[in-house]
Amino acid sequence: MAVVKAANVTKYTASGSEGSGDNYIPDGYIKSVEKVWIDSYAFTSALSTLTSIHIGKVPKGKKLTDVIVYFPALIDAGTTQTISLGTAVVTAGGTVGTLGLMVDGIGSTAIQTASAGCAKMSPTGALQELSADSDIYIIFNAATTVTAGTIRSIIKYT
Repeated sequence: MAVVKAANVTKYTASGSEGSGDNYIPDGYIKSVEKVWIDSYAFTSALSTLTSIHIGKVPKGKKLTDVIVYFPALIDAGTTQTISLGTAVVTAGGTVGTLGLMVDGIGSTAIQTASAGCAKMSPTGALQELSADSDIYIIFNAATTVTAGTIRSIIKYT
């Protein structure tokens, strides 16, 4: 059985004494504290097409470890709703999916269900270092048919 070391484990053990390599590992990868931004948005009328909900703020230089959004049933059965996570408001004609998205773990941004669900940042968005203070949005690219509910979000970064 082969045992190999990941990049930061290799750096950590490089000189033969445990811990000496932590001077060479970027801040936030070891000995770090994860910050969590928890928020919610209660809506009392149907969300219009291209609604962008501002769900959090992450400072420059931080790395996103996860974004999770729990949402109630948003559409009637048979209707398709496309959602995405991004760092910009959508003003016309599409979605900004800069953080990637997985809906219920299936790797698709299109949902076609009348039940509640969970959206997560996809692996392509993980550990992106933000080059500027960033606002995080979830974007709905079709009008909802449900007129009330609460969308809850968790943003994790280090």
